[in-house]
Amino acid sequence: MTDFNNKPFSVRLGGETGINPYRQVIERRLSDLSNYFQNRKLVDEMLKRGENPKIYEVYEIPQPSRSGLINVSCTILYPGKIGDEYYFTKGHFHVKEASEVYIGLKGEGMVLMQSADGTFKSENLKPGVLIYIPPSMAHRTVNVGGEKLVFLALFPSDAGHDYGSIEESGFAKIVVEENGKPSLKDNPNFPKNI
Repeated sequence: MTDFNNKPFSVRLGGETGINPYRQVIERRLSDLSNYFQNRKLVDEMLKRGENPKIYEVYEIPQPSRSGLINVSCTILYPGKIGDEYYFTKGHFHVKEASEVYIGLKGEGMVLMQSADGTFKSENLKPGVLIYIPPSMAHRTVNVGGEKLVFLALFPSDAGHDYGSIEESGFAKIVVEENGKPSLKDNPNFPKNI
């Protein structure tokens, strides 16, 4: 067993989990994101029928929560849509002001970034692309391709995660399929007073 706590280590990139070895895995299904997708009626109908697809999973090498340490994780975001809205991660702000770096390993996606005042930016994520997410910007990843989107994430171990703000207000933009292609659209439910 690899001892990751504040000691040198190496991991292999690729394979089924994106990184190997890893310490823990988090799985998110439709029921975990039922308040995040726009078409909540469709989500409710799917869940009532017993449909609860896996949306994404995160393989992690967490470090103790303290200054100077970096968490390493690999997210696998499955392809799919709820209605015309592509599968995405919950999205979050960091509790402590902290940057994050994503590195695309497989698939095709978009990273949505937004500040607390609603300033919005998006970047395309694909293999070999590194995306820098500045401090104080919420971020969400969207799979816009037909295969798994796999990306590495590096961020300070004491950054913390605020998912509640995003669950409450969402992002200013959503990504939907339009004429067979991904399209950024204004989120009709995004609060106008932000």
